[in-house]
Amino acid sequence: MYYFVNTSINPKKSGIEHAEMKRLALFNQHHVPAKMVTRFFSLSLHQTLTAAGIAAENQINLFDFIQHSSERPTTKMTIEDLHLAPDLRVQSVGRHYEVYQNDQLLMKVNTFLNTQKQLNNVQYYDQNGKLVKTDWYDTRGFKGLEQFYAADGQVASEQVFNPDGEVVYQTFHMADRQNQVQNSLYRFINYEGQDWSFAGETAMTTFFLDELNRRTPHAVFVIDRTYELAYAALHMRTKAFKVMHLHSNHVNDPAHPKTASLNFNYAYALNNLDQWNGVIASTKQQTADFQARFGNQPAVYTIPVGIVDDATLNAPKPSFDQRTAGKIIFVARLAEEKQQDQVIRAFKKVLAQVPNATLDFWGYANGDTGKQLHQLVEQLGLKAAVTFNDYTTDLTAVYNDAQLAMLTSRAEGFALALLEGQAHGVPQIAYDVKYGPRDIIRDGHDGQLVPVNDENALATAMIDLLTQPKKLAMYSQQAYQDAQRFSTTAVWQQWQPLMKAAADFYQVEGATQR
Repeated sequence: MYYFVNTSINPKKSGIEHAEMKRLALFNQHHVPAKMVTRFFSLSLHQTLTAAGIAAENQINLFDFIQHSSERPTTKMTIEDLHLAPDLRVQSVGRHYEVYQNDQLLMKVNTFLNTQKQLNNVQYYDQNGKLVKTDWYDTRGFKGLEQFYAADGQVASEQVFNPDGEVVYQTFHMADRQNQVQNSLYRFINYEGQDWSFAGETAMTTFFLDELNRRTPHAVFVIDRTYELAYAALHMRTKAFKVMHLHSNHVNDPAHPKTASLNFNYAYALNNLDQWNGVIASTKQQTADFQARFGNQPAVYTIPVGIVDDATLNAPKPSFDQRTAGKIIFVARLAEEKQQDQVIRAFKKVLAQVPNATLDFWGYANGDTGKQLHQLVEQLGLKAAVTFNDYTTDLTAVYNDAQLAMLTSRAEGFALALLEGQAHGVPQIAYDVKYGPRDIIRDGHDGQLVPVNDENALATAMIDLLTQPKKLAMYSQQAYQDAQRFSTTAVWQQWQPLMKAAADFYQVEGATQR
């Protein structure tokens, strides 16, 4: 079993989650057992999985694991399922309800938006009108969580239920000496016939990973969120083949990979490199830089996180003249490190020479970045030509309509968006950063690489391509061909050395134990 270990799966996914989903589909295609592993509690996890097309049997969540609810079918719970006493007065408030005993408010019953009044949570009040408890309902239709409140209104304790209504988990919140509320104790209730207590979330995660390993011998753990999960993985008590996945730069200054300080996301893992069985880098360039500094113990495997599935490679390819003339897209979350502001400033110069040009952003915003970019567009008088679109799970139509795509990150680990654009025949311009753009874009063939932070070069490249439609069309045809380098067959071949190493590891372990 291959476990791809993360913290959570959210409706708006980052590049790591998209990489895991592509990897999972690849393993499914080749009939190799694999699961996405998460540890955060989420009442809407399975709704998110369904929307993302992830089958229940292809994932395992820590709380699902102790609830025995991974493959529970979905049912609907409404206020009728609370079986309220007949003498209580129920008053509708929009899609929600208030429940009274005489004139005393006892509870508020809140339902999910856009459902047939399916229960979301029930809030309970004391005789003074103070909130004392909230019951939260899983989107699959059972009470999953109960929260109790202290006198100051903060959550004092929580407990998680399985679908049969039994408590399987408890946590308690207490203030430290600085009066900061924190979880002080985590408990599994009646797990395998006994209660288990943990001093923190990391210790609980280690226990969970060990339990997975005990149930599926010869497991391979690929740690995708190194900062959050490396410590838990490296403190497992059971023998396992553990791999650190580099999803971004492992140093803070990739121009000096041998001497630069370590990226804090990987510092702990790299300072304990001897405890790993392997490292995955997404590009040959990063593998070379990593080995130049750390050597090849453990082994470093170059495996792209981007995979172009057969359906995309074989899909009908629209002729280039069907694309909207002058349409430029930028597919990425709006984040300071993506440097969309530089594209906006460069685009102002483009618009002066290519009046029909438009610039569309696709992605959710981190922090205040979205607000700042909107303000910049307004300041530069570009509102008529620049559009901001939210995160979407279906980008095929977006790519098929664009003539040009941009990426101006100051650093990347692979740049999935570049490969997705390339697979849909979109010529692309990107900053020549480590790592990813140079491995995907063939400069002067299917796109252009420009010096980092050179806005003038960025504008020049856009103008050059948009004013030469024949050249753009040629780049588009080449992009389709170059995407073949990341086919499922090609990427699966690159997994084979790691898979052999894992098999050899367990063969040696088995021989040692005998």
